[in-house]
Amino acid sequence: MADAVEEALQGSWDQDLAEALDSGSSDMEMDRGITQVQEQSAQHRVKMWKIALNVSGKGDSLSPWDGVHDLPEQTLIHNRSEQLIDQLGIPEEERKEIVSDVESVITFYCKSRNITFCPELSWPHLLKPLLGLQLPRSDLYNCFYAIMNKYVPRDCVQKGRPFHLFRLLLQYHEPELCSFLDTKKITPDSYAINWMGSLFSSHCLPEVTQTLWDSYLQQADPFLIFFLMLIILVNAKETILTQEGASKEDVISGFKLLTFYFGMLDTFF
Repeated sequence: MADAVEEALQGSWDQDLAEALDSGSSDMEMDRGITQVQEQSAQHRVKMWKIALNVSGKGDSLSPWDGVHDLPEQTLIHNRSEQLIDQLGIPEEERKEIVSDVESVITFYCKSRNITFCPELSWPHLLKPLLGLQLPRSDLYNCFYAIMNKYVPRDCVQKGRPFHLFRLLLQYHEPELCSFLDTKKITPDSYAINWMGSLFSSHCLPEVTQTLWDSYLQQADPFLIFFLMLIILVNAKETILTQEGASKEDVISGFKLLTFYFGMLDTFF
C-alpha cells in the first residue's frame, strides 16, 4: 500500500515538473522540483533533465546505425573517450563498457552531422556530467544531442560569431576590461572557446557541472552561457587587470586559473 502511495505521489510530481518546464514556469513548484533534484537522488535529476531536454520517452536514435567505428579519425576518438573516462575515475570493471558508450556517441554524432573529429573540440566534455547519471546508451546520446542542439552556440569555433557577440557584451558592461584585452590582442575565442563549447564541463568537476546544469536547464535559455561567462570576467576583473606587464600568452594562461569562479555560478540563479 505504501509503495502504491509513493508511486502515485512520484507520478504526480513528475507530471507537475513536466508542466512547469513546458510552460517555462519559475514559480515555487518549479523551485521545489529543482531543490528535490539537488538534495535527493540521481534518479530525480535524470527525470528532470530528460523532461527539460524533451527526450523523455524518446526512442533510440542510434538504432539505424550499424555500430561500426570506422571513421578516419577513429583512433583519435577512441583515445579521447579513454581520456574522458580517466578523468572520471571509473572502476576498472565498468571502464570498457563506458568507453564503448562514449566512443559510440561521439562516432555516431560525427557521422550523422558530417563532422570531422579533431583534438581541439570541447563538446566531448559534455558527456562527463551525463555519465554520472548512469544513463543507457540511447538516453546518453539523446541528452547529449539535445544539449548540443539547444545550448551550445552554433559556429563555436575560432573566430566564430558567438565570440564577436560576447566581445560586444563585454565592451558594453566592462569597457575597461574589454579595452585591456583588446590591447593585448586577446580575443574571447582564445580563452572562452572551451567554456562555451562544453558549458563549463571542461573545467568543472562533474558534480559541480551537474549542480550548475540543474539551474541552467531550469532557465532553459540558450543565451545564458554569455551571461555566465560575463559573470566570471566581472568577478576576475581586478585579477586580470593586474597583469598589465604580462605577455599575451601569460594572460591567456591565467584564464585557466579562474576555475574558482565556476563553482560559484549556480549562486547567481
